[in-house]
Amino acid sequence: MMTKTQINKLKKMMNDLDYPFEAPLKESFIESIIQIEFNSNSTNFLEKLCNEVSILFNNQPDYLTFLRAMDGFEVNGLRLFSLSIPEPSVKNLFTVNEFYRNNDDFINPDLQERLVIGDDSISIFTYDIKSNFFEIRDNIGTENIFSSFSDFSSFLNEIMDSCS
Repeated sequence: MMTKTQINKLKKMMNDLDYPFEAPLKESFIESIIQIEFNSNSTNFLEKLCNEVSILFNNQPDYLTFLRAMDGFEVNGLRLFSLSIPEPSVKNLFTVNEFYRNNDDFINPDLQERLVIGDDSISIFTYDIKSNFFEIRDNIGTENIFSSFSDFSSFLNEIMDSCS
C-alpha cells in the first residue's frame, strides 16, 4: 500500500535534486476515466486506451494515490508519464501509447497490449492489464522483462532506488 511517507520521500528526493514534480491529477479527470464503461469490442484507438487506463485505475489503487499526489515526474532520466499534461508529447501517456500502437512504421507486439507508463535510459515501464502487473522491460528487446510487480508501490520503490 502506497503511503504518504513514500510519496513524501519521492518529493524530497526530487526537491533535493532540484527536479520539479507535476501537480496532482484533477479529481474530475480521474472520475471521468473511472466511469468509462469497458467496451472490449472498441476499434477506436483512444477509446480502447481509455478503457485500459480505467482498468489500471480500478485494479491498482496505489497508482491513483500517486496520481492524486503528482501527475507524473522526471528525475535523473527516469520518467513516469503524465495523463493530463499534453506537452511535451514525449511525456504524455496517451501520446506515447499512440506512438507504440498506432503508427505507420512499426507496431511493437510486446507493447501493443500493454500500457507504457514511463521509461528511463535502458527500460520501458509497462502495465499489463491481463496479468495486472507492472513490468520493467528492456527498451530495445521489449520481450525481455527485467522485473514484475503486483502493485504500484513496489514498482515505484524499485525505480526510485535506481535514480537516487
